[in-house]
Formats: sequence, C-alpha cells, structure tokens
Amino acid sequence: MSLIEVRQIGHVAVMPVIETLSVNGRTQTKAVVTVISNARWKDREGKAREKATAIAWTLWGNAAVNAGRYLAIGSKVAIAGTLESRRYANKEGKEVFAFGFTARSVDYLDSRADAETRRNRRATSSGEQGATPARNAGGKSSQSAAPGKGT
Repeated sequence: MSLIEVRQIGHVAVMPVIETLSVNGRTQTKAVVTVISNARWKDREGKAREKATAIAWTLWGNAAVNAGRYLAIGSKVAIAGTLESRRYANKEGKEVFAFGFTARSVDYLDSRADAETRRNRRATSSGEQGATPARNAGGKSSQSAAPGKGT
C-alpha cells in the first residue's frame, strides 16, 4: 500500500472534538480538528478569485490531548499526515467509499500572545467569569499524532 502524504497550513474552523475510546481494553484519545485554508489567485481577466478548502483531520494520543488543550477557532496550524480510503457498509447495508485524513504531526504556529488574546476574547464573549487557565500554545512545537500511542 502506498501512502498519500498531505500537508495543510490554515486556521482551525471549529472547536476540536475530543473523545476517549476504549480499544482492546486500552483507552485511546481521539480528536477531530477541522482546518480551513484559502487559495487566492487572479483569473485570466485579472479578477481576484478565492477558494476555501476545509479538511477534517483525525489526531490520536498525545496530539489529540494537546489539540483539545491548545487549539481554538482561529488558531493557525500546519498539519501533515496521510489520506486514506475507507470502505464500509452503512446502516442500510449499502457499500460506502470515503476518504479520511490522519494527522502525523501538528505544528502550532500562533505565538503565545496571539493564543492568549484569542482565549481571552473567547472567554469575554462567552461571558465566562474568573481567570482562564494558563496554557502553553506558543511557538512552533510539534506533536506526533500516530495512532496506537496511548495517552
């Protein structure tokens, strides 16, 4: 089987969805992070064009835990991983073909100041009271996101 490598630089479009699964008696953390990227160009007539591409990435283990802690809507990230095809039967028994993106590494591209400003703005707009927990969301750290590496 040959792997198809995919890289995306963009912003988190929705809050990451984190869940803890039990696989063969072991707990495993899974996160789904949707990242959106924009491509801009000029067409033949010189008119500015733009196209957005959103990818829902699956992260596992420590990378999933860190995504839940440090990522919020608007966070800038660089994600690298693989594109995998899946085939399964749906509830009606019909065969379904789908693609999934599994992240292998996540680079957090926001500075600490940017991440803290975003968190404070979100806390203020949602009406939260009290201090927000301090988090280290800064500067180009990278997390492995390989499945099977428990939390």
